[in-house]
Amino acid sequence: MYEQYSHLYDRLPLGATGIVMGCILILLHLVAIKWPEQTKKVLCLTHLRPQWGALLMCIDFVWIVLLLIKADWNPLSMPLFTFEAFRPYLLFASPLVCFVMCTKSTEHLFARALGLFLLLLAIVPLSAAFLKDPVTRLLIPIWWYPVLTVAMFWIVKPYLLRDWAAWLARHSVVYTCAAWLGLAYGLAVLTCAILFW
Repeated sequence: MYEQYSHLYDRLPLGATGIVMGCILILLHLVAIKWPEQTKKVLCLTHLRPQWGALLMCIDFVWIVLLLIKADWNPLSMPLFTFEAFRPYLLFASPLVCFVMCTKSTEHLFARALGLFLLLLAIVPLSAAFLKDPVTRLLIPIWWYPVLTVAMFWIVKPYLLRDWAAWLARHSVVYTCAAWLGLAYGLAVLTCAILFW
């Protein structure tokens, strides 16, 4: 029964997924270490750039629509099980919600869009690591569960992204430690992906 409804995400190889995740973490944190002032400035300006939020929100809803479209050509189509009857309504509502969000709720739109993007993104590595060996695969959920929690806060209380970014910019020691810890975590994920996964 599970195989019948196996989604594309469930079939992703753990090793390749870990390599991609590790490389992205390393790249992002290297940028934060190499250009700290520019990174802080970008973080603090995100809430003032509704066009960034609109672009990311459109990407989010294209992703959602691809998950909802049930067709042979669409590998991202996901089963809704007992909620299958709601599929056409969700498909109809998705572009409308995206339009309303991008035009009527522009304040802190980037934070909401980023939170939704992280929710959509997290399921990819989490699915790849689900019930796999070895135990070092837990590096993936250990990273993503806190990220999911933060993402939900940004959707419900988007001003938190602005406040946290401003706080981080004022505390250089915390910023530097966070950047180096993130880099170390990325290296750990990449190493495990290459050697063990």
